[in-house]
Amino acid sequence: MPQNQDPSPRVDAPMRDQDPLTTRLIGSSRQTQTLRQQIRLASQHQLSVLLEGETGTGKEVVARLLHDLSPRAHGPFIAINCAAIPESLIESELFGFQKGAFSGALQHQTGLLAQAHGGTLFLDEVGDMPLPMQAKLLRVLESRHYRPLGSGQEKHTDFRLVAATHQPLTLRIDEQRFRPDLYHRMCQFQIHLVPLRERSEDISPLCHHFLQLIARQQQRRWGALEPTLLHQLEHYAFPGNVRELRNLLEVLCAHTAEGNPLGLTALPEHWQHRLANSGPAQDEFHHIRDLRLALRLFEAEVIGARLNFYQGHRGRTAASLGLPKRTLDHKCQKLEVR
Repeated sequence: MPQNQDPSPRVDAPMRDQDPLTTRLIGSSRQTQTLRQQIRLASQHQLSVLLEGETGTGKEVVARLLHDLSPRAHGPFIAINCAAIPESLIESELFGFQKGAFSGALQHQTGLLAQAHGGTLFLDEVGDMPLPMQAKLLRVLESRHYRPLGSGQEKHTDFRLVAATHQPLTLRIDEQRFRPDLYHRMCQFQIHLVPLRERSEDISPLCHHFLQLIARQQQRRWGALEPTLLHQLEHYAFPGNVRELRNLLEVLCAHTAEGNPLGLTALPEHWQHRLANSGPAQDEFHHIRDLRLALRLFEAEVIGARLNFYQGHRGRTAASLGLPKRTLDHKCQKLEVR
């Protein structure tokens, strides 16, 4: 959608493009176009997919697209939020249990692993999964077999895994809170979802899309989104990303009389203040304050990862990076890479 498109709701506007990558993944930015290409590619194979992105960037939307565009589209899509289930219950939720398996198990319950058979299992916030459960999940991914609680027999399951996290799992590994072997098993195909502040040109089409949805759901019509408000939205950082934008538009419509234009003054005071005092959206490297330090850290990370790949063999590592071995040795000493 073009950036200058009028974002006012039109309930009767026909949906011309039925491509789900266009109708469900809204935006025209370079980042969104790249995301569509990644989804189209990932949906055609059976590799496990890891989605990384801040809260509100649309990880579940992407997970559902991966399922709906895949050969498993006619199978079930089973989602579980690992952060929302107590540690004591997550195993029974995933594996299921037999009657009498534990106190309170009054009847047989089919687990999510069985329910996902033939389809997709979506593990949201997988970084919060307890370590003991991670070991059991790894075994399921490798063997495709599991044992319900209280059962003496293993069962087979066939699902495609899509996992999502708002926190870098490599940091969780460094903190010894996530298994590196499970991480490598899950990220056979990795997709990073860019925050909304780094693709502000998507805000106008997103506004248009959400205002249409709100108008259709409430059977009401409003005037156009005022250009001044749209400009402020395009320069707001949106820490809550797309979810925050949709919430703001729902609040805006609730405070605007039907038929009136959608403007800043209709928003509650705290929202007006937040938008009026927001600066320009920051670039994706806004956190870097010392370029030389950032380059050193990046160089150390690349060399360390490559050494790990070649199991510490510096000759092969140097050759793969196009460096003389003496230069690599010097850099390892200087950057304290072991």
